[in-house]
Amino acid sequence: MKEISIFIFTLLMTLKIQGQGLIDKYPEIKTAKVKIDQNDSLKIIKLENEEFLENMTDGGGELKGFYDFTGTVRKIEVTIFISHGVQEYVFYLREETPFFIDDKFKQFAWNEETSTLDYDRFDGGFHGTYIFREGYLIDQISLGHNRFEDDQVSIEETFKSECENYLEKIKKRLANKG
Repeated sequence: MKEISIFIFTLLMTLKIQGQGLIDKYPEIKTAKVKIDQNDSLKIIKLENEEFLENMTDGGGELKGFYDFTGTVRKIEVTIFISHGVQEYVFYLREETPFFIDDKFKQFAWNEETSTLDYDRFDGGFHGTYIFREGYLIDQISLGHNRFEDDQVSIEETFKSECENYLEKIKKRLANKG
């Protein structure tokens, strides 16, 4: 078991280093991402569970939209709690089109003593980073098993569709807020 833990830790550290290396290859993307992350003037709107999930998961979820004074959404954070882990997406937007996406799945650890999942610890998962230019996927890096292993599933089309869906829900909430 100790060997597995060391392997997973090494894998996750490698992923973190590689993910950072990918964005470093695109200084304009990195600068735009940092600018959004450091923008304290962005307002946050939050939707929960059925407000944005078409099929409610075991633990529900949360959708956050970060928008500026004009109502333009700059960043979308999605957290979905499922029975065996936590799925997280962060979409960074330019003119409400994704230019950088961070995709993580953290799998709950298995407790050998109780033969149940340990919801306080993670053991393995997936992490992918995706670079888009003008709406097209231009680069990516990922480690771990994910939904894009099947060549029939288009990373570009899947993320575009999901981003549009989340953006629509945020915009609708913003329009009803005023």
